[in-house]
Amino acid sequence: MFLDRKGLRAFVYRESIDMRCGFERLHSFCVHQMQAIMDQGHVYLFFGKNRKRIKAIFYDGTGLVLISKRMEKGSFMSLKELLGRSEISLTELKLIFHGSVIRTPIVDRSLAPSAPLTHGESFALPQGIAQNHL
Repeated sequence: MFLDRKGLRAFVYRESIDMRCGFERLHSFCVHQMQAIMDQGHVYLFFGKNRKRIKAIFYDGTGLVLISKRMEKGSFMSLKELLGRSEISLTELKLIFHGSVIRTPIVDRSLAPSAPLTHGESFALPQGIAQNHL
């Protein structure tokens, strides 16, 4: 499948589109609005306005490939749920194609230490927080 190529990146167009758009219009969005270099082979994902359809376009080495998917039941996630992200991981792309909703946790970095914690480590809460909750 096209998602199993090494070095592949997935980009999301930031606005919903009219799903009647074909190769030429989507290619134009990629090149002029997303500054894409199409012959690199990356995937560009487009969401439909009613969230029932998505399209993906990429260059496979011989030409542009356009993939369209329509949900029979339910709908695809909304662009708002991506929290403004313009690039997603390949795992997230696969999940979106299967109808999943990608949720990115919002972390308040001011309360957490800069290095990630392991199960054996702990960190001290800021003084005001520790006193208010004890």
